[in-house]
Amino acid sequence: MRCSLPVKSLKKSLFIVALLLFMQIALPPAGSAQPPDVNSPLDKRLYQGSITEIKTFIEKRRVKIDEIIAIIDKISQTENLPVNVNTPPNSQQELHKFTQSSATAVKDLFRGLSLQYKSLLAELSRTAPAAAGKPAVKGPPYSIESFDKITAFQTRINSQLTSINKRYTLLKNRLENLKESATAQLSNYARLRQTNANDHLLLYDKYGKLLNLQCEYALNKIKQPKLDAQIRRLNQLQKNVKNLVNESFSELEITLADIDEAQRQSDKKLQTFKETTNSTSAEYQDLNRRILIYEARLDKILEQIKNDREKSRTVENLQIEKERIELIIDALKLRIHIINQKRLNCKTRLLRTQFRLQWLNNHANRKKQKLLAGFIKEWTQEASKLSQKLEETATSISDVTLARSNLTQHLVNIKNRVKTDQPEALRLARAALSRQALKVNDNLDKLILALSDNSQEIRNTEREIEQILDLTRFMISRKARIRTWSELHLEDLKRQSLQALYFPLFAVGTSTVTLMIIIKIIFLFFLGIASLRLLRRKIAHLLEKKANMSIGAINSITTLVYYACILIGTMIILTTAGLDLSQLGIILGALGVGIGFGLQSIANNFISGIILLGEQTIKVGDYVHLVDGVVGEVRKMSLRTTVVRTVEGEDIIVPNSDFISNRVNTWTYGDDWRRLNIPFGVAYDSDPGEVVKLAEAAAREVSITREDFIHPLHIFFEGFGDNSLDFSIRAWCRMTNLKAPSGLKSDYYFALHRKLKEAGITIPFPQHDLHLQSINPKLREELKSLMDPDAQP
Repeated sequence: MRCSLPVKSLKKSLFIVALLLFMQIALPPAGSAQPPDVNSPLDKRLYQGSITEIKTFIEKRRVKIDEIIAIIDKISQTENLPVNVNTPPNSQQELHKFTQSSATAVKDLFRGLSLQYKSLLAELSRTAPAAAGKPAVKGPPYSIESFDKITAFQTRINSQLTSINKRYTLLKNRLENLKESATAQLSNYARLRQTNANDHLLLYDKYGKLLNLQCEYALNKIKQPKLDAQIRRLNQLQKNVKNLVNESFSELEITLADIDEAQRQSDKKLQTFKETTNSTSAEYQDLNRRILIYEARLDKILEQIKNDREKSRTVENLQIEKERIELIIDALKLRIHIINQKRLNCKTRLLRTQFRLQWLNNHANRKKQKLLAGFIKEWTQEASKLSQKLEETATSISDVTLARSNLTQHLVNIKNRVKTDQPEALRLARAALSRQALKVNDNLDKLILALSDNSQEIRNTEREIEQILDLTRFMISRKARIRTWSELHLEDLKRQSLQALYFPLFAVGTSTVTLMIIIKIIFLFFLGIASLRLLRRKIAHLLEKKANMSIGAINSITTLVYYACILIGTMIILTTAGLDLSQLGIILGALGVGIGFGLQSIANNFISGIILLGEQTIKVGDYVHLVDGVVGEVRKMSLRTTVVRTVEGEDIIVPNSDFISNRVNTWTYGDDWRRLNIPFGVAYDSDPGEVVKLAEAAAREVSITREDFIHPLHIFFEGFGDNSLDFSIRAWCRMTNLKAPSGLKSDYYFALHRKLKEAGITIPFPQHDLHLQSINPKLREELKSLMDPDAQP
């Protein structure tokens, strides 16, 4: 009995120890398996402080990473990954899809992070590259070889500075992106620590990605001051080299040997250009001839496709043949473009040598200011042309690259359509189409290469020309620089203005309308209007003085001629401007429709104006009385309206249709004689014969009175009125001689009143006699007493 208890206790102890050992092996300690807490998206200890402090911190990080890799090894050996009971089943499946391969990926992430820390340590020890030294040249005076070395060195420095500035800008943008990504990653990591704290493998994956972003940010942060220092050194070196270029240019010594060498190079490039042009001319013509042949064949195939639409198999073969011929035409056109680019390359090289030769000649004779100014003006224009050519080349590269991408996609589609069960003829046709597409693709590659070479050559030539021109400008006087600058800009302004003026805006039939045509039409139209108005006044004055015509007739004739000349002149102007008048039929037809619907009154007034001007029933200077009571003189007549000046001085614009459709009283139609009727009365005790004589004398004293044997002056005894003897004066006057048609009778009454008063003849006023039949006797006595002059009041 004493031996059994120790045995049982021993077995129990061994079981507990085995269980503890199993738990220690199977599951890592909670403290070591839980990823660390992170409070900041970026760790400044990776890039701030001394180099020793940064290296020490990085070494601690690398040790920590090794420990994390060991923990991940233990987690990956666990058969059942920990599961959060609060997580939904679907989320558990999504979060626990990490298997052995997932754990391996996380370990690779941390191993790569360890290599990144090594790169960070290497970057800390790496120093910025030293700036290139100035070229060793002799001078002053400087030879042309020395000047070429200095300018080549300046070009290299400028290129390096441009490249580093781009890198610095990209680095700053990358730092901003990394900071935003690290902030988002830290937020995701903190959220997972709260919701999936037991899913250690997923947490370590997020933690490793956060460390990866921190390390990359620190690496770029360490590079930033080095690039900044390198940019400062290059800027200083650029300034020094610029001063050296200016000094070497001002002290440049050009010899006859330099000019001869430049002449030989120019002649050599010219010979090369001529040989290239001659050697490619035959090929150029042959390619154009072949294009015409294949285009004719393509038209024939299109006609066959149009006629054989019902036969699907035949149409499919024809469609493939059509695509193949189109590719052949594209290949031939691409070869023409390649020839053009080859010629352009030779021409650009020739232009470069010609510029150098002309520059050396002008620099050797730099005391001649006019030659230098002409040299600057000529080659500034050439540099502008090169700039335009460079833009065209860049556009061509973009277009050809896009065409190559589309062709590649088309080639893939062609290969996908090739099937083994297709008929032999169809499969062979698709194979031929595929081979032709490959040829076009090769030509596109050659064209892109030629365009790129020309782009670089044009850029280098333009840069060299502009550099020499900038230096040469300071060799001429300030006045010459200003004059050259003004001439160049005025020529550019002229060229741009001409481009804008002759830019096609729209088309009228077969004629293209530009801004220049519109300006020309407006200018000629207004010039014609001004000329016609001047001619109209001259003709009116001539007709009035020489032909002794009336003002109304003159106005009618000149107005009709004026508008007829405007119509004819408009047609001449449109023809001169280059517009096809045969296309105006559409416009006139539309105008007719518009007249029929909405312009009836306007057309009516125009036609009425033509009738009035032709018949001359109403003329300028006539006095008219309209049905609405308007009385006045016609001052102006046009095709649409007539202006009438009333006696009150108002100008009333009357549509011409009112004169045609309504009754109009005119005082001057036929002749300008008008008889006035001036009625008056005198007392009954007056002598009628004396009154007639006085009235005739008064009428003749009025200045507007006119009389002849046809138009005599009459005084009529009208009758016995209620209070007077009634008379009337019938006097004639000429309306054209009047300054104003108002107040005509007033002058006669003034003269008549004066004559009658002088003769003592009374002008009566209305009187009435009262006869009383019966009255009150008492009232009768009072009235008698009042009427008795002797009676007392």
